[in-house]
Amino acid sequence: MKGVSEMKMINKKSGEAVYFNPIRKNGKDAWIIQGIGSTVVIGRDRQKRKSRIFAQYAQAEAYLARHGFESETYN
Repeated sequence: MKGVSEMKMINKKSGEAVYFNPIRKNGKDAWIIQGIGSTVVIGRDRQKRKSRIFAQYAQAEAYLARHGFESETYN
């Protein structure tokens, strides 16, 4: 699973935040993006959802980058 563990991602411009977690679905690795609070995740057909599942890690990474999410750093 590429060494990814539970991660909080933030869009600093909009103040939105999501959790990005690896999961196991139907015996295969997958990655889920879940909105925190009022944050919505845009689905495949532009519908607003609380979460979205990706079969490939690269797809999930591209989604996060496209929507401006970066991993949160603690000081």
